[in-house]
Amino acid sequence: MGIIKDLLNLRRYKFAPVFAFRGEYQGSSDLYSSDVVGSIAHAIGSNLGKLTPQVVRKDGSGLTVKDDYLSRLLSLRWSAEITPFDGLYKMASDLVYKSNAFAVIFYTADFSKVQSIVPVTVRSFRIWEDEETGVIYFRFVWDYDGKEYTLPYQSVIHIKSRYNKKRFLGTPPDAQLKTTLELLDTTGENLRNTVRNSANLKGYLQYKNLSNEEDLKKKVREFQDAYMTAENDGGIAGLDSTMEFHEVTQKTPIIPVAQSQFLRENIYRYYNLNEKILNGSYTESEWNAFYEAVIEPIAIQLSLEFTFKLLSERERGFGNKIIFTANRLQYATLQTRVTLGAQLFDRGIITINEYREMMYFEPIEDGDVRMVSLNYVKVDDQSIYQIGEDNGGGQQDGENEGNGNGDTAAGAQNRRKLIALYIPTVKATKGV
Repeated sequence: MGIIKDLLNLRRYKFAPVFAFRGEYQGSSDLYSSDVVGSIAHAIGSNLGKLTPQVVRKDGSGLTVKDDYLSRLLSLRWSAEITPFDGLYKMASDLVYKSNAFAVIFYTADFSKVQSIVPVTVRSFRIWEDEETGVIYFRFVWDYDGKEYTLPYQSVIHIKSRYNKKRFLGTPPDAQLKTTLELLDTTGENLRNTVRNSANLKGYLQYKNLSNEEDLKKKVREFQDAYMTAENDGGIAGLDSTMEFHEVTQKTPIIPVAQSQFLRENIYRYYNLNEKILNGSYTESEWNAFYEAVIEPIAIQLSLEFTFKLLSERERGFGNKIIFTANRLQYATLQTRVTLGAQLFDRGIITINEYREMMYFEPIEDGDVRMVSLNYVKVDDQSIYQIGEDNGGGQQDGENEGNGNGDTAAGAQNRRKLIALYIPTVKATKGV
């Protein structure tokens, strides 16, 4: 009720509808009745929902991951009933069906901060610009209650696909997929008819001495009950001289597998994926291709929209932005994770716990520490590190006192300095 009240207040007190016949779209129900499109929407929505929203700041000192109110709202709960996964899933699903997805931004009473973000599934919508004020508005009929609302476009997260015809909207897939969906539905109907017809008459009984129709039906039922049930596991029937059984030969139905598969793949190509993505049998390279072709473009749109609609001009000017990231290594093979993890860990790029997470191990206490290998040194400094001499060569008098292992005091001191300079051990800091 709170969401509806907020929408009504926005509509009643702040914004009046302006009628214009531009940017209109009325959805079709054909896509929603297709199991193929439904599977595609679920696959894209499930993978998009795995993205992690983050508020970051990039300036001269580097990149900082913020942990403020907006960051927690985006990463934990968009509204009372919607998690980030739910919100991204719903927007991805709407994007598949309508090429447009919307989420309404609600603010506190004093408009000082964001209160919630609610994705809305709409029956119809319109986006237009007021010619007098230049303000862009968004009017929609909410599928939840069937009522019409009008909001400023600045208060709406809007992502779109196939943005090629209209000023504000992505091109809906209804018309482009209509022929394929109709052919696929016709193929399915033909298959249903083929299966239905194959279950018809198996044979008939010919009685020589019966002329009464009721007696004939009774005899047929008795024959069926005696010999055409699961109890007759021997498959043998007994007949006397008064009847004859004639079998009706049925042709094996031909299922149009090739035609059906072609039509399904045509829909897959439209959405840039394949059947392996839908059933989860993809390889590492296949998932990476799917991520780069489908998930990443949506993530970029989300980052741009959330940054522009949720952050002020001043915040954006200081290098703040909202990004949506994914742990792509979770889909890599064990060999890839081991190889890459070893390289990153030895160079101090990831912590012990991050390495363990890549291997699907639980974190350990004091594991947020970066370690580095001692096997790396600058080329010009390798002689100093190994034997305590610079590349110029000899030692000075009085510097030949060592530790008995061919090392010198100066060499040991230089080595300690190099270790301190070039090979630090860094403890990871959360939020950096």
